Amino acid sequence: MMPKTLISLSGGVISNPLRRLAAPVDFELREGESIALVGPNGSGKSTVLEMLRGGFFLREGTLQHNLNDESYRAIRTVEFDNAYSTSETQYYYQQRWQAFEREASPLAGELLSEAGDDAWQQQLFDILNITPLLSKEIITLSSGELRRFSIARALLHRPQVLILENPFIGLDPPTRRLLNNLMDSLSSTLGISFIITLTSAEQIPQVATHAYFMDGGRISAKMTAEAARAICTPGHIVSKNDDAASFFHPAPAFDTVVEMRRVNIAYGPRQIFRDLNWKVRSGEKWNVTGPNGSGKSTLLSLVNADNPRAYSLDITLFDRRRGTGESIWDIKRHIGFLSSEMHSSFITSDTVLEIIRGGMTDRYGDCERSLDYARDDSVMSTKAARPRGDISCASEDPANANLMRWLKLFGAEDLANRRYNTLSSGEQRYILLIRAFVKDPDLLILDEPFQGLDPERRRRAAAVIEAFSAAENKTLLFVTHYIEEVPGVVTNTLQL
Repeated sequence: MMPKTLISLSGGVISNPLRRLAAPVDFELREGESIALVGPNGSGKSTVLEMLRGGFFLREGTLQHNLNDESYRAIRTVEFDNAYSTSETQYYYQQRWQAFEREASPLAGELLSEAGDDAWQQQLFDILNITPLLSKEIITLSSGELRRFSIARALLHRPQVLILENPFIGLDPPTRRLLNNLMDSLSSTLGISFIITLTSAEQIPQVATHAYFMDGGRISAKMTAEAARAICTPGHIVSKNDDAASFFHPAPAFDTVVEMRRVNIAYGPRQIFRDLNWKVRSGEKWNVTGPNGSGKSTLLSLVNADNPRAYSLDITLFDRRRGTGESIWDIKRHIGFLSSEMHSSFITSDTVLEIIRGGMTDRYGDCERSLDYARDDSVMSTKAARPRGDISCASEDPANANLMRWLKLFGAEDLANRRYNTLSSGEQRYILLIRAFVKDPDLLILDEPFQGLDPERRRRAAAVIEAFSAAENKTLLFVTHYIEEVPGVVTNTLQL
């Protein structure tokens, strides 16, 4: 007997022309199956998921649910965009480092006490190692911890179908293995079916029985997971872009880019750093590594002038000790920065071109604040530095042409006039990555920069990182849980 069909979408075409895909969608999930939905950023995966949940009115085709409960209870989705926010509180980026603001954030344990099945709850907590997180405020969780929390929260309701969007991003190897084992256990013991979105076939988890591929708003025929895995062979991210070298210029030869001396940080009873000593010299390339919750984001917040505790600690940045009269913008003007926390809190309807322009300034939204060292070769005959005080948000001058050069370098020029809040999560991440480069910074801090990117965008980004690193005195701090993502130029490692 054929297994029962749980979700069937046949010839689906949505009425909304702004979200309509390039071709009708056919999708089927049967009992006992779990499906990987694989495709590059912006290929239409999120639109298909919303169609499967019944979130769009169909102009053509039929959607059928054959579930044990109402679809809104039987189908649960775990998304990781802006996951620090809850219905009770809203999150902004620097809130995580402000002690007085953290008090308004609920504890993880408070939000995980909703379900009444204590035995099932404890089983989930044990498998996902949730117990150590229960006494932490939501906004203090690392990106990996937050994903474990979000998955546990969804599973407390025992859904029949669980949708996970890019579930492995931000997770260290042990947690990825735990999540794989958890999905296997839930599938075999409770009959939960998964629909999992991914950007590459090499990420297809062991629980998946079938897969669909998406590209350009079109969905493939259903195939076995084994056949899908054979399409892509994993490997190191190796790429080169000779044109990228002209975008970067020598940085000043600082004696000390970063130095921390006997740094101690604790939040309540939780000790993050104890007597941490670390020095980064001009031109060095570092991989900062450690398990989820080890303090990587806290460390980077001290360097990027986001954590107010830096004023009371013995920290030197760019040859100047913190707390000696410098402003945070004196520091940030040297730095290009990307992190998961930044992405989670970055909410705007501005166009991509406006987002990129914000990277030319000290802070997003302050387009008239000048940088005394920014470069713009598109309007100069030499590579000398020049002031940026003449660039304003309303300008339609050669500065926009320079911004388009950056978008073209990354192959993202087609997104220039798109609204940020209409992009897929992976496209948003890519735009914020580009934004980190456009001021040609002296120090580039990239926290999981390839997270959620498809293979082509990862290759392009890797090539630009290599070109940046080749410029004289450029300094790189790079964080990833995937050893194959570490750039070949990295020669130093800080293990937390």
